[in-house]
Amino acid sequence: MAPHHRYHLDQDGHSITVLCDVRRRLTELLVDGKTVASVRTPRHAAAFLRGELPTDPPQPFLIRVGHADEPDDVPLCALETDGLRYLMPSVPLTRRQEWPAERTPPARTPGELLTRWRIRWRNRMRRTGRTGQEH
Repeated sequence: MAPHHRYHLDQDGHSITVLCDVRRRLTELLVDGKTVASVRTPRHAAAFLRGELPTDPPQPFLIRVGHADEPDDVPLCALETDGLRYLMPSVPLTRRQEWPAERTPPARTPGELLTRWRIRWRNRMRRTGRTGQEH
């Protein structure tokens, strides 16, 4: 399991971020970059954090961070406000934690594949000293 998880959502013009430190079992709630709540994460249960959006009037909300079922899973994080529930997306903390971009293989036609095979075969024959003509 990754040692840290970060969830982020923009709600009504305000930034809501949840930071989970799995090793220290600590979950923090940040609103507009300021820590507004912190709780010790239970080992086998969900963590709940309460906060308010700084609007007029203040808008209360609840954050629920679930417990991962498998060691390599990312726990789910949900924001509940005004009777609605929003799933908060997991955001990587560093560039190393981002998913690697998959290379798209170049398109090959049968003619290109045959030409490529012939070139490789000729080069192999030259390295071994054979001409490829003896049969």
